[in-house]
Parts: sequence; C-alpha cells; structure tokens
Amino acid sequence: MPTPHADFAALLELVAASGLPHTLHEHAPTRTMAEAKRNLPLDVARIIKTIAFAVRDGRLVLAALRGTLRVDYAKLSALVGVNRKDLAPLGAADVLERIGVAPGGVSPLHALGHGLVAGEVLLFVDADVLDIAPTAYCGLGRPDRTLEMAPADLLALSGGRQGAFSRQTS
Repeated sequence: MPTPHADFAALLELVAASGLPHTLHEHAPTRTMAEAKRNLPLDVARIIKTIAFAVRDGRLVLAALRGTLRVDYAKLSALVGVNRKDLAPLGAADVLERIGVAPGGVSPLHALGHGLVAGEVLLFVDADVLDIAPTAYCGLGRPDRTLEMAPADLLALSGGRQGAFSRQTS
C-alpha cells in the first residue's frame, strides 16, 4: 500500500503538469457532504463527490457527480454495461484497500491508474457536472485538500466518460 498521501502528491503533480488553471484548498479533514456544509468555506453546490463501486468481474468504477445528488444505480449500471446486481458501492475499508485513500479523498483523477491497474478502472462523470460554473471542487487523494478546476478541464484531464446517472436526493 502506498504511503499516506502518496496519491495526493502524484495527483497534484499530474494537475500541475497539465498546465490547466486550478487552485488547491487546504482545510480540516472532510469526508461527507454534511461535513462539507459545516466545515468548508466553499459553495457546496459546486462540490463533486467521487464514489467507488466494484463490479462483480473485479473492475472498479468511479462515479463523479455533484455532491448534492445521488447515484441512480440503474443508470450507472447501464453505462457500465452490467446488471444492477453486479455493481456495489465499496465500503470504507475497501476504498482504502483498492484505491489507497480514505473516503473523502477519492478523486476523479484516480481513474488514471495511480496505484491502480490500468484498464480495471472506469470513470463516469455525470452530465450535470459540466453545468457547474465557473469551477468545481473535488477530492485529490486526501480528505484535507480540495482541487478547484473548471469541470470541462477536469473531465478532459481525467479521461472520464460522460453520462447521465444522477438523481435528486430524497
């Protein structure tokens, strides 16, 4: 397993090397949207959360969506090309084991294979993310850092696939 925050350093280097405009925010460790509302001086409507899922065949799926929305499992399963019962969210221990970061630190950029096996990770970015303006906030490998970047730049840098898979919270 990588050393703590090793993914953060690699991901930050990747972002810096891209030359794309971005800002890094430091803050108290924040893992949930409820904590973000309490702890962060950021517009929570512009936060992108990335949720990790396991496919029965062993692949990992990262789903990046606006933090105020929920994943529609049927729509995400269809995008992945699997039956709904073949897709399950990872628990906290599995996120740490499979991705190497604690929940709250998962980034859409983890799909690029930092510490993961290339080809075994699929990233889907919800279509709604591109409506976030002017910039969006997302994880970057540790729960006390947040990346701010234009959504289109984040999508291009991550290599993710766009699709509609979110729904309003109940």
